[in-house]
Amino acid sequence: MDQLGDLIKANGGVVSAAQLREAGIAYSDIRQLRDFGWMTIRRGWYQAPGASESVVAAVKKGAAVSCVSALEKHGVWVPETTRTHIRFPGKGKRRYVNCRPYRSSAPVHAAVDSIDLAVGAALNCLDREGVLVVLDSMLNQKIIAESDARTFLTASRFRHLDLADHLDRKSESGLETMVRVRLRALQIHLRTQVTIGDIGRVDLLIGTSLVIETDGWDTHKGKRQQDVKRDRRLLALGYVVIRLTYDDVVHQWNESLEDILAVVRRRGHLKLTADRPVV
Repeated sequence: MDQLGDLIKANGGVVSAAQLREAGIAYSDIRQLRDFGWMTIRRGWYQAPGASESVVAAVKKGAAVSCVSALEKHGVWVPETTRTHIRFPGKGKRRYVNCRPYRSSAPVHAAVDSIDLAVGAALNCLDREGVLVVLDSMLNQKIIAESDARTFLTASRFRHLDLADHLDRKSESGLETMVRVRLRALQIHLRTQVTIGDIGRVDLLIGTSLVIETDGWDTHKGKRQQDVKRDRRLLALGYVVIRLTYDDVVHQWNESLEDILAVVRRRGHLKLTADRPVV
């Protein structure tokens, strides 16, 4: 039953008859699932009590949840989206957006695509920044190795670009990746995950003294107090600290960028500090 529980959790509460049989569930037991609150979505597909509405909706269409929607369920940091990304077998149905890997039309065997299929779909759906956000997150969490990232890129529409050289496994959040990519596109030199004295690592360091923290303010009182103390100690050493929230990066980037550039223009990123940071 542990195997069945893992199967249900991994697929948003929706499983196929084939998956149930592979998990060792007999035909007679599958027919009795209704007694435990299960429902038939369509032929050969069942939803357990509490199943994800978005997953159920995808399976009803004959598709699987894929791309960034599947990656998010696998624990990957993904760019914000306003819809559930789904994948149809073959070319899919024209009236729906079909997220599928580049030049691929794999059949649908699960309600939620595997990581490999989801990454392939994401690399065919996202822009350059979004691809770097996803792959950075997977590298940081050790879900994939750098060689895997290069393989994914080689099989994607980005195969002729040098995106692999712009990945950074040290990036601890998609926000950090976004800011890094955007600032470097403006030819702003920065380093990532730099250790400063006994304060610890900071997300980004521009020049010698401009610290950018992209983790925002945690609502937990203890974490917020820790951030306040870090910022105070950095200021005491001569650093300039800009802390960016999710909204600052995703929804109000132009305003945030102007503040960063204002510091750079007055050379506030080149101040002398009381220590020497270590990468």
